Amino acid sequence: MPNFSVWVRGALALSIVCHVALLWRLWREGLVRPYPRLALFLAVDLTQSLLVLPFDVKSVAYRNVVFVSSPFIWLLSYFVVLELYRLILEDYPGISSAGRKAVTWCLILAIGISVSTVIPSLNSSESGPFVFKRFFFSVERSVILGLLIFLVLIQLFLARYRLRLSRNRMLYSTGYALYFGLGMAFDVIAVELLQARVFGPISVGIVAVSDLILLTGAFVLARQGEFRPASDTGDTSAERVHLQQQLAEMNRLLTRAARGS
Repeated sequence: MPNFSVWVRGALALSIVCHVALLWRLWREGLVRPYPRLALFLAVDLTQSLLVLPFDVKSVAYRNVVFVSSPFIWLLSYFVVLELYRLILEDYPGISSAGRKAVTWCLILAIGISVSTVIPSLNSSESGPFVFKRFFFSVERSVILGLLIFLVLIQLFLARYRLRLSRNRMLYSTGYALYFGLGMAFDVIAVELLQARVFGPISVGIVAVSDLILLTGAFVLARQGEFRPASDTGDTSAERVHLQQQLAEMNRLLTRAARGS
């Protein structure tokens, strides 16, 4: 049976192929302009995989590359979530603005709380690298879980109000939520919340499945998918009117609140 390093190397190779395929598709179909933050996230995520590929997973060099590059990926994941809120709620700017502000302030608060809980537990005998790792994993947990919560919330919002989105935007929203949940949040949830140690090949396999989601996007995203459907045939007129009234009222109240009225 291959050792863990071989499993990781294979998963990295698959990740590189899937990222390149999706980036190429976005560029070929002219989708980089409408989804710039997604494209930038994919490029930086790809760069991390390329940088760690030559090193053994247990090496110091591998860990250093991950420690240095991961904060950039967290930051871009945050920008992707903001982009999703803007795109999904484009017709409701008041709700969109409130949602994006909530993402920002909740993440700042979560990071502040995580850092403040680490500081009292430190002692003078701990070395610099150990202290850095404590802060690193604490901030990682806060950012990853915070973003995952807001990705779940926007999916629930979509299911509740059945917003009319273009095919690409629907795929973007659902696909990224699945990719983030499996590829970035799974280990954090398993270790930090469930207190479970995930067996190496299983963890690598889950990450590989998340990369296959990207590969699926490389086949299904298309320029024609930017057009929004004219109507929702699955809803009755009464349901549609009621949901639209709720959204319009919510949007009006949040817009007035933002203006200080």
